[in-house]
Amino acid sequence: MIALATLAHAQIVQSGFEDWTGSLPDGWYGAKSNLPQSGVSQVTDNVHGGTYAVRLTNTEASHKRFTTQPVTVTTGQVFEVNFWLRGGGQVRSGIYDNRSEGFGYYYNSYVTATASWTQVTQTVVAVNNATDAEFIFSVLSTSGENIVIDDVTITETAALSVMPIHDIQFTSAPDGASPYAGQIVRFGGIITAVDLLDNNDQPQLVYWVQDASGPWNGIYVKDFPDAGHNVVIGDQVEMIAKVTEYFGLTEIYGADIQSFTHVASGQTVPAPLAIQSGELSNEALESVLVRIHDASCTDVPSGINYGNWSADDGSGAALIGHQIWVTTPAPTLGQAYNVTGVVSYSDYPTTGPEYHIEPRMTADVETASGIAEAGVLATVTVGPNPTADMLTIALGQAAGRRVEYTLTDATGRALRIGVLTSNRTVLGTEGLANGTYHLTLRSAELLKSIAVQVVR
Repeated sequence: MIALATLAHAQIVQSGFEDWTGSLPDGWYGAKSNLPQSGVSQVTDNVHGGTYAVRLTNTEASHKRFTTQPVTVTTGQVFEVNFWLRGGGQVRSGIYDNRSEGFGYYYNSYVTATASWTQVTQTVVAVNNATDAEFIFSVLSTSGENIVIDDVTITETAALSVMPIHDIQFTSAPDGASPYAGQIVRFGGIITAVDLLDNNDQPQLVYWVQDASGPWNGIYVKDFPDAGHNVVIGDQVEMIAKVTEYFGLTEIYGADIQSFTHVASGQTVPAPLAIQSGELSNEALESVLVRIHDASCTDVPSGINYGNWSADDGSGAALIGHQIWVTTPAPTLGQAYNVTGVVSYSDYPTTGPEYHIEPRMTADVETASGIAEAGVLATVTVGPNPTADMLTIALGQAAGRRVEYTLTDATGRALRIGVLTSNRTVLGTEGLANGTYHLTLRSAELLKSIAVQVVR
C-alpha cells in the first residue's frame, strides 16, 4: 500500500509494496520512470516487512528510473527518504521537480546493495514549485538478486529559508570547518569577484558571494563554466546547494548547486572591510572583500613565491595573489600600496596553509600617498586594548563624519550599536565577560574592524 500526502511536515510517501495492480505496485511507476516494466517485479521471499517487496532489475551501466506517482512540492521543502535495501547493484534516491538545473532532476550518491537488509536514509530538496513532482529510485549495474527495496517512507522534515552567509561560515572548530559542511543550505548575496581562467588559462567559473560587509560574510563558489550562470560583479544571486570543505576552504561546488537564481544586476557591492595586513590570516576573513592601506611592498612576484607578492603596513606581511588579476605594472619593492580584494585560502603540500588578498582589477591596487588615500578610518584609535570596563574611541580625521559602530561577541551577536557623534566617545564594556570582541566602524565609504580584548 502507498499513502500520498501534501501536508506540510507530513509523511509524503509510505509504501511497503503490499498492493499491486497487474505487474506494478500501486502508487509507483510515474511518468518519469524509464526502467522497463519488465524490470519491476514482486518479491515474496525474504521481504523486510509485510508480504511483498519490489525488485528492480537493470544490468546496464547506465541508470534507469523507478518513480512515484506525482506529488505536489514547493521550493525549499526538505524530504527524508528512508528505505530498506538488499540484493546486488547500485541505487540512489532523487527527485524530479522540473528545476532549471540537471534537466529537472536531482540525484543523491549511489548506495551499493548487499545480501543483508540495510536501512538507507538520504535527503532531497525541492527547489521548484511543482504539482507533478516525482520521487525517484535510480538503479544500475544490478546482478544476482538485483535491487530489492521494501518499507519506503518519504517525510517532509523542514523548509529551507534563506540563511545568512555568516551562519554558514561562522565556526569555532579548530580546523575552520563550517558547521553546515555536508548539508544543503539556501543563501544569497552579491557577487564581489569573478575568476574565469584557472592557473593553466583554461576556462573556469569561480566567484565569491557576500551578503553583508564584515567578517564571516563571504563564501567561495566553484561552479561549472557550462552551467549557464554567467555572473559579473554586482549581480545578486540566490542558490540552494550543499556546503563542502576542500583543503580547509568552505566552498560551494558546482555539482552540488541544486538551484541557482539570478535576482538582479548592478547591485552595490558590500564595502570592503578595512584590515591591517597582519590580520589577514584569519578564518573570519575567508572569502570576504577586504582592503589594506599604506602597506609597503616587502617581496615582489617571482617563481620562488609562485607569483605572489607581499605588503606590510607595519602589522605583519599580507600575501597578495594573482588568481584573478596579475598586478600590473608589477609592484615595486618599498613602495606603499592600498590593496582591495577577496580573501582566498589554500592549504596545499607545496605551500602549507596560506591566506591571500586577491585583487580583481587595476583599481584594486593603488599607489598610496598618505592617510587621505588610505581613508579617514585609518586615523581612528581605540583604547585601552585590552580593557577592563571602557573603551575610548578617537575619530581623528574622521571627526565630523557619520561613523556607525557595532560591538559583537565571538558568535557575531551585536551587543552595542550606535553612532559616534563626537571626536572622542567612551564606550562602556561593563557586564561583558572576559574574551575577544569585534568593534566594527562604518563610514559611508569603508569599514574597519578592530579586535578588542576584555580582561579583568
